[in-house]
Amino acid sequence: MAGIEISRALHLLGVIFWVGGMGARLLLLGSVRSGTDEMMRSRLFDAQRRIHLRMEVPAFLLALLPGLYLVHAARVTFHQAWFSVKMLLLLGVILVDILASRRFKAVSRGGEEGRAAGLSASLVVLALVMVFAALTKF
Repeated sequence: MAGIEISRALHLLGVIFWVGGMGARLLLLGSVRSGTDEMMRSRLFDAQRRIHLRMEVPAFLLALLPGLYLVHAARVTFHQAWFSVKMLLLLGVILVDILASRRFKAVSRGGEEGRAAGLSASLVVLALVMVFAALTKF
């Protein structure tokens, strides 16, 4: 029983840092303006890359590995509604992460603005629904 509780805590910690890292990257993306010089764009791109590699990737793995253990230990199946909802939310957060990475690459190559409001709003909505689903065990 203690293994499950420790796994839940690690899983939750990983999710918090993963979503927090994405939020930080989206704040950086939103700070890029059309008149930003090349050196500043390069610094912002490097900063977001460090956040991605040093915070998001390890946090994702910290969420994934205990999550897989929890699925195995609880014998969860895709036929359970709450698990299907959780997987859809997970795919949504992964999609936001992929779109943010693509947007950062496009902004670093060109002279356009970051425009991260839509992605930020999507991340906030997904995070709130994830918290609600976790608390109610949908």
